[in-house]
Amino acid sequence: MGRTMLLVTILMTTIYAGIMITLQRHILSLPNIISRNILTKQAESVSDYALRNAVQNSIAYGQQAGESSLIKWNEYYSNFNIQNCHIDSINYTFVTGTTNSYRAISHVSGNLMGKTVKYRAEVAFSFPVVAILDMDYCIYLEMNQPAFNPSHQWNEVIDTSDNGNDANYVGNVDTRPHGSGVDGWKCASFNESSGGYTGYIWHDGNSSMIVASNFSIIAFAKINDRAPQGPLVWLPPDPADPAVSGVGWGNVRRKPTGAIWYYNNVVYFTATTVDGITVQTSAAFNPDAKWPHNKDAWYHFAMTYNKGQVKGYINGVLKGTAQNTLYPWYKPSAIRNKGIYLGREYYGTPQAGDTYHYFDGMMDQVGLVPRTLTDAEIATYVSQVLTPTTVQYIRD
Repeated sequence: MGRTMLLVTILMTTIYAGIMITLQRHILSLPNIISRNILTKQAESVSDYALRNAVQNSIAYGQQAGESSLIKWNEYYSNFNIQNCHIDSINYTFVTGTTNSYRAISHVSGNLMGKTVKYRAEVAFSFPVVAILDMDYCIYLEMNQPAFNPSHQWNEVIDTSDNGNDANYVGNVDTRPHGSGVDGWKCASFNESSGGYTGYIWHDGNSSMIVASNFSIIAFAKINDRAPQGPLVWLPPDPADPAVSGVGWGNVRRKPTGAIWYYNNVVYFTATTVDGITVQTSAAFNPDAKWPHNKDAWYHFAMTYNKGQVKGYINGVLKGTAQNTLYPWYKPSAIRNKGIYLGREYYGTPQAGDTYHYFDGMMDQVGLVPRTLTDAEIATYVSQVLTPTTVQYIRD
């Protein structure tokens, strides 16, 4: 009996010692586990920061990529320390084509209390080659504001260019849709309510809005199918332009410096040179919009002028080119403009017999650019608006 008790005691003591040794080993390793968890969390946060920087860099790298099929960059850092971690490198890949794709991979390492971690994460998304174009607008009206009204805050159409050229409105024109919670994605509705054909938007112009040798006009629009004729954007000529005295104001007052307008299922892109000559191209277009427009497609219209040459675009696609007969040996400027009109022509001081046509439908994101946009820039702009950035995946 005594021998049995001795064996049991020895066995229990051995088991207890084993348990205590194992427990001690786990307790002693607890700081290592905590350190590794802390370090992993830090590395994850630093990696997120690195990817945010990579997304910001995507714009500049996208511009550099241009039309190349595949571009890769690797950025290495020697002293980019955050907490106990270090950004080692960021790898960039840009693939251009029908769908432009961008990928960034971040590599982060960390060291804490003798423990090290390596952390890799990546993000990929698709977006146009130039995600943000530097248009340098004379004026850009996005219409993203509450209904036009006489209040101090909303009695003008807000210009979001750097020039602060807030425009005026008159008559039957307003922002749509109505109601709270929709600001930020509105557009301007012209002559669609019961107020008749009286609505338009205009700015009298100033030094920041004068164009002549090179310029571009852009606008999104939904043109109602009931509308046989009307202007989208009209740049009236300036009677004070010295060139006018040579051709006679009466001969050019009804000719725009530049304009996009439509008549009988044709869209016209028109400019007037300093010698009074009209340079114009056109494209077939059937207005198909119907109130309340919830199923109507937006169409983008653009016109460029380059010292005697006019180009017209619909939905980013070049539809026509026109130029003076002596181009390119003779490259005249257009008669300089005096402001801008949306939804109606303007001929200067009214004279007997003057009649005006009004736009019927919706317009949005209307801009005047003081240079000639390229085919690629116009196509990219349309793509940017109609096909916004799509995140493909985030992996960390």
